[in-house]
Amino acid sequence: MTSKHEILVVDDEQPIRAILTRWLTRWGYEVREAGNAAEALDAMSAVPAGIIVCDIGMPDHDGLWLAEQVHERWPATAVIMGTGIDESVIVRTSRKVGAVAYVTKPFDADLLRQAIDHAAGRLHFRPSAEESRQPA
Repeated sequence: MTSKHEILVVDDEQPIRAILTRWLTRWGYEVREAGNAAEALDAMSAVPAGIIVCDIGMPDHDGLWLAEQVHERWPATAVIMGTGIDESVIVRTSRKVGAVAYVTKPFDADLLRQAIDHAAGRLHFRPSAEESRQPA
């Protein structure tokens, strides 16, 4: 069973994990950290988190690989992808592997909070006209 209010932050850069942990804690979430995909899978095996905020560009296994693994093993966990690369191909790929949101770096606290709240089920977004026309 996943904890809806626990977030696992996965990023190979410790300063980014620290910033995200500080924000998320301030917003009332319990936060754990992992420095790579293998650590994240170990953490999820021990106690599944309700939400994962994951960097795409990591050594060994990238965030897209991790999102796919999480989606297969813990389908109730929402994955939010974060990266410095804003490319439509990566956005589409992240959705295909089960990500519920995509936030670009440097992180904007308000946009990240919207994505987190959406993933936690606190907000119900309706897709824009542009999103509703795109094939799933």
